[in-house]
Amino acid sequence: MADGGSRPDRASGWIVLREGEQRRWGGDVRRHHVFTRLAERTGARVVEGGWRPGPLRRAVLGPLGALPGVLANRLPARGPRPRFASSEKLRDALLDAAIALTDPAAVAIYDDPAAQSRALGVALEPGWLDELRRRQRRNAEAFRWLVVPSRSFADLAGLDPERVVVGGNGTDTSRVRPGPWPDVPCVGILSAAAPGRGLELLVNAARIARERVHDLRLRMWLVSTGGATDRYLAEFRGSVAGEPWVEIGGAAYDDLGRAAASATLLCIPHPPNEYMDVALPVKLFDSLAVGRPLVVTPRTETAAIVDRHGVGVVAGGDTPEALAAAMVTLLDDPPLARRLGAAAREVAEREFDWRIVGDRIARAVLAREGEPPPDPVGGPNREDRLSSA
Repeated sequence: MADGGSRPDRASGWIVLREGEQRRWGGDVRRHHVFTRLAERTGARVVEGGWRPGPLRRAVLGPLGALPGVLANRLPARGPRPRFASSEKLRDALLDAAIALTDPAAVAIYDDPAAQSRALGVALEPGWLDELRRRQRRNAEAFRWLVVPSRSFADLAGLDPERVVVGGNGTDTSRVRPGPWPDVPCVGILSAAAPGRGLELLVNAARIARERVHDLRLRMWLVSTGGATDRYLAEFRGSVAGEPWVEIGGAAYDDLGRAAASATLLCIPHPPNEYMDVALPVKLFDSLAVGRPLVVTPRTETAAIVDRHGVGVVAGGDTPEALAAAMVTLLDDPPLARRLGAAAREVAEREFDWRIVGDRIARAVLAREGEPPPDPVGGPNREDRLSSA
């Protein structure tokens, strides 16, 4: 297991592995940004050539990195090994290369496959679930510092609390921007398409809210990740096909602000379970960036953000009636909705833009490494503390 209290003396310089041009939605954006400020602060070599061993080997070994993997991994280190940060858990071949050629310092762990599959009602094949658990365990053992969305997530995932860095989550406010307020009352949601995310609950709540707000519309921007989620989305579309006030579509990340501008409020209707209580979903922060008030079910971490920053309403329970009542509170009071929406955009820019979140993560990781560097030229001068999120 990695030793959180020390690192090899020969470690020098940094390599950061992050998502490249494929930034279709929030998870991709997170994998691009989570260690970008760390790379800027340390002058790291940034690897964006895909999640395969080859680009990492070439970054460390130069032309010798083109040798077959077994040979390249066995080459003797020439001088200090670079410290290595990965914005995602690694498969075996890439992790083997990282262990052999670098000093694995930090990895971002933002999901737990076993807990998430239970929460979403997705029945994973037992052998595949065991493999995902093994991969997470192996990554957690290989890296010194484990960057996570929340302390409660780390506890649920069984991660070593002495090696955890609470990084939170974020949004790209330069890409997700507010649009003009709608003329017709509308509830919106930005979400992956999967069971267990409360989509049916939201539809039922909107039906109840329409008894008071008769012209209310529901617009759902849903992302399918293929396979079972495609089938689920087709079935879900069928379940609301006879209700023209419900619209289901998609939106590219750069179009989220324009699309979601048609919503008066945005909703995160997660049902009660242990995983949803510890999650800080990307859609929460993208919704803030859209500049609309939020209505959320009383999940622990999500509700804490909404309450702490005054950006929306937490439903009084998990029933459709409780969610509808929270939505009507904002639909019946447009000035309140606009004030909370403005607060949402302001806090997204001030606290949760990825440059700010990434800066806090970089400072925390480097402090753990005992080498907090000066801000890069032109870099922001922000607080060293991590967000309590």
